[in-house]
Amino acid sequence: MIKRKGVVQKMIDQREKMNEEVADMTKEEFSNYIDHIQNQYESGKLFVKPSREKTSR
Repeated sequence: MIKRKGVVQKMIDQREKMNEEVADMTKEEFSNYIDHIQNQYESGKLFVKPSREKTSR
């Protein structure tokens, strides 16, 4: 349960950080920001992929 709370807190912190980053952006800046995040996601850079050792168990 404690580990889950830690993960949830990290997600909350990330959301707050993103809210601060986009608070005073124009629509065009926000669109570019979202495009950048989408490109990171599609290239696999946004999330860390588990190693093969962990996935093969």
